[in-house]
Amino acid sequence: MSVVLGVNRGHDGSVCIVKDGKLQVAIATERITRNKKERSFTEEVIDYVLDYCNLTIDDIDFIAEEDTILYLQDDNIDVKTCVVKNREIKTYIIPHQLAHCASAYYTSSFEKSYCFSMDCSYYNLDANQFQRKFNSLIAYGEGNKIHTKYCPNAMTGTLYGKVTESLGLGPALFKAGTTMGLSSYGTPFDFDFTSYTDDMKHKMDVAATVQKILEEEVLKVVNNLGDETENLCLSGGSFLNCNANSRVILESKFKQVHHFPACGDDGNSVGAALYVAHHILDEPRHNYHHKDLCYTGSDHQSETPNYQYIAKKISEGSIIGWFQGRSEFGPRALGNRSILADPRNFHNRELINHVVKNREWFRPFAPVVLEEYYQDWFDFPVPSPFMLYTAQVKQPEKIPAVTHVDNTARFQTVTEDMNEHYYKLIKEFYSITDVPVLLNTSLNDNGKPIIETEEEAMEFLNNSHLDMMVINGCVYEKTFISV
Repeated sequence: MSVVLGVNRGHDGSVCIVKDGKLQVAIATERITRNKKERSFTEEVIDYVLDYCNLTIDDIDFIAEEDTILYLQDDNIDVKTCVVKNREIKTYIIPHQLAHCASAYYTSSFEKSYCFSMDCSYYNLDANQFQRKFNSLIAYGEGNKIHTKYCPNAMTGTLYGKVTESLGLGPALFKAGTTMGLSSYGTPFDFDFTSYTDDMKHKMDVAATVQKILEEEVLKVVNNLGDETENLCLSGGSFLNCNANSRVILESKFKQVHHFPACGDDGNSVGAALYVAHHILDEPRHNYHHKDLCYTGSDHQSETPNYQYIAKKISEGSIIGWFQGRSEFGPRALGNRSILADPRNFHNRELINHVVKNREWFRPFAPVVLEEYYQDWFDFPVPSPFMLYTAQVKQPEKIPAVTHVDNTARFQTVTEDMNEHYYKLIKEFYSITDVPVLLNTSLNDNGKPIIETEEEAMEFLNNSHLDMMVINGCVYEKTFISV
């Protein structure tokens, strides 16, 4: 049995440890350096994962590193030696898209599965040519092994990123999700992407068009896969797109679909490490609960919160920060580093966008719902523990702050087993309001990484327009002095 240190040196740098074939801890570099989309990793990030596992660098047997521009054709993996913390360690180099596929397949419960990875990565050969094979991959997992099948030449992720930048929304790596939010305001049409105006009505239609193209491309690739299995694993930054994911669930031939919550490049440290542990070293796979995959940071012991008091304050209009336990891995706040508010008050959406998070007016917010009630509120056939699906809202008039302009919501479902404190707070809010839903958004300012430490949470409270911060069960409220 072995200890594998997984690393991603590209954008969304990250580090993880896989011990005896099981993921133990994972953290994005940005959470430590506080620089959004930080590349590679620092010694402090290495120490973070080692300390969590009570290990030193001498305990590491192998390093697994993904390579952005390496394309796998015959399952032969490059091997080299890397120096980390003054120690030379044997390092396996795993191709980028294969690492994406591995992150999803090896964290699934499937014994057999197709794997489809797509993102907006590309290798620039010259000013006018892209090498398509770096953008997407179809692989097939069976037991401990995962093998590449072919590249579907799916370039839509790159198109999506380019359109995001052309619309003036910001860099693709930061703002592709903003395009998804904007697309709901527009209507798809035949469009020349080389010509557009700065008119916002126009931009909405462009966003809607590229969103439709992405969804159709995904469905085309998925439905052209074979019939060896009814299982599908989706990975790569393009599958952070909730609308595309939902259409796979609703319209594809696959009965069971699995995502790793860190679909983007931050998840590739995990994918590379799991590939080495299972495919190369042939170590046994493990069964993961949802909480094992989305809460992977270092642990914080929590007091039992006063659920009744906190839920009552939310129902009366307070916007609170909610900090507890292990931090989330991936870009979505799933109840351990969240801002929570009453979904019944439409103005909470405006207030949080403009005043608390300082971001675009059209950005929607996610509802989190008790899993046992989600089908009363959202029209969707499966739960959404990682906030990766979009559904029609069944009672939009009751939760307007989390209902998007097209009557949809990017919803999260939660069970008591997945996150006890989060679940019990929502349940208490339900007992007060008869609504088992809260507004949930990430605990950060626009363009900043999600909060990682207690000290950062207190600083956020002091420098923001939050009314309250709950840190590991302890309530901190602002004192307002009238003069």
